[in-house]
Formats: sequence, C-alpha cells, structure tokens
Amino acid sequence: MVDSKVIRRHWVLFFIVSLCLGLGSYAVADASLVESESTGSNFIQDVTGGRYAQTSEVTIMLEKKMPPPTSPMESGASAMEVIGETASNSGLRSGQKPQTYEELEDPFAPEEEVPELTDPIEGYNRFMFDFNEGFYDNILEPVARGYREVIAEDFRMAISNVFDNAFAPVKLFSSLLQGDFEKSGRVVVRTLINTTVGLGGLLDVAGQEYDIKNVNEDFDQALGYYGVPTGPYVVLPLLGPSTLRNITGRVVDSMMSPSLIFAPDLVAGTAISVGDNINDASFILDDKAQLEDSAIDEYESVRDFYHQYRFGLVNE
Repeated sequence: MVDSKVIRRHWVLFFIVSLCLGLGSYAVADASLVESESTGSNFIQDVTGGRYAQTSEVTIMLEKKMPPPTSPMESGASAMEVIGETASNSGLRSGQKPQTYEELEDPFAPEEEVPELTDPIEGYNRFMFDFNEGFYDNILEPVARGYREVIAEDFRMAISNVFDNAFAPVKLFSSLLQGDFEKSGRVVVRTLINTTVGLGGLLDVAGQEYDIKNVNEDFDQALGYYGVPTGPYVVLPLLGPSTLRNITGRVVDSMMSPSLIFAPDLVAGTAISVGDNINDASFILDDKAQLEDSAIDEYESVRDFYHQYRFGLVNE
C-alpha cells in the first residue's frame, strides 16, 4: 500500500510545478505586451492569444494607445467657423476649395432676385382696389357663379380656347420683338392646327394631341426684355393690378385684340370683352375666395402676387 506521506509529497510537488509554470507564462505574456508598447508596433497584431484580448487590462491599454478625438471647439475655432467648415466640406472632393459659411448658396433661392415694386400712390391704389372688390363681390362674382352653374366646364374651356387662339397676333408680335423664334414658331403652328383641326380654336388639338405648349407673351413682356423698368404700381378701374409699363403694353396689345379688330362697333367689342372676363372669372371663383379668407392684407397679397407673376413671365 502506498504511503500517504508519499502521496501528499507528490501533490505538493505537482502544485509547486504548476504554480511556477503559470507564473512563467504570465511573465512571458506581460513581457510581450511591454515590448510591443515600447517598440511602437501594432498592438493588436502582437497579441496572438485570444484570451488576452478579452481582459480588462488589454482593453485599457488599447484605449491609451489610440489618440483622443480633437473637438473643433477645443482647438479654438469659433462656432461659425465650425458650421461653415462642416457644411462646406461635406461632399468636398479632392482639389476643391473649401467654402466659408457666407459663400454657401441656398438651393431653394430663386435664380434671380425679384426687384422691389414701388407703390407711391398707395392711397389711391387701395381706394381703387376696394372699389374693384365691391364690383367683384356684388356684380361679377354672382354673374360668374351663375354662369358657371349653367354652362358646363368643357364648353367654358372651349370659349377660353377661342379667345386664346384669337390673341395669336399679340403673342407672335411680342415673340418676334424678343427674337424668340422658337416661341414664334409655336404660335404659328398652334394657330394653324387649332384654327383648322380644332374647329376655329374651340379645341386645343395642338397641345393635347401634339404636345405643342401654349405661349403666353404680350408687349409688356417685350418691353421688360429690353430692360424697360416696370414703373410704379397702379390699380386700374375694373381692370385691376397693373404698372406704368403694363399700361403701355395693354394699349399696344388692344390694337391687335380680336374684340377691336373683328367687332362691328364699340358696343359689340365691349360685350365681347365682358363675356371673356366673365368666362375667365368662372374658373377662379374658389381661388379668389380662398385668398380672401387666408390673406392678412389682401391688397398687399394681390400686389405681390401680380408683381412676381409678371416678373416670372418676363424672365422665363
């Protein structure tokens, strides 16, 4: 039988040998870590033992080796410089010059700034605006609303097409004055097609079947093309918003108006113009009511909308 003292002696010897081996392997691993840090080698590549990469000591040492993030604010840059650098360098390609905050352009800004419209006779204009509104509310709107309820939309659209087709000389004259032969050609082609195939202009065959877009040109736009300023804002009796330049344009356009050329007398010409205005008003009754409900100052809203609309036509 084996002596118990011999067995205990063997276990003690085994424990001492195991302890020495464990301490030796830890010393070797620690020495490799210290050597890796002192020589500046890649820390992750030097540690081959996966079990060491999971220890908290290795994680701490790894964080110490990484350079701390530098905040632009800590480096002494102002808040405006940080915003400008961030915005300008986003999407910056090699060779591009960084932009400052002030040099950045608004992508939603209009291509050309709308000039200010002067209103030196605002007192008169507001008086005439109220007069026109009274005429619209008490006479034109009830007539146009009743007209819309009786006449079908397709027929009202056909009447509008006839008047639009009849104003071809005004559009052609303005387009030629501006040297825009593309628009001039469209005016000629649309007039020929709609007058013949479109039954005298009742149907917009050129636009619906051949996708030849309509042209909206007048003498006022031709004057604007040559740099003639709009002049002050003027509200005309019954005719509504206008400018000094637009009044001149209306006079020239009226000389080529079908109501003046083809009407047998002044009364018939006036009746044709009134009918055209009632027909046009029947399409905007709801929009006009919405403007009246939403606008804080309807006079200013109409003036600003008119100015921006005419500016867009001149610069299209």
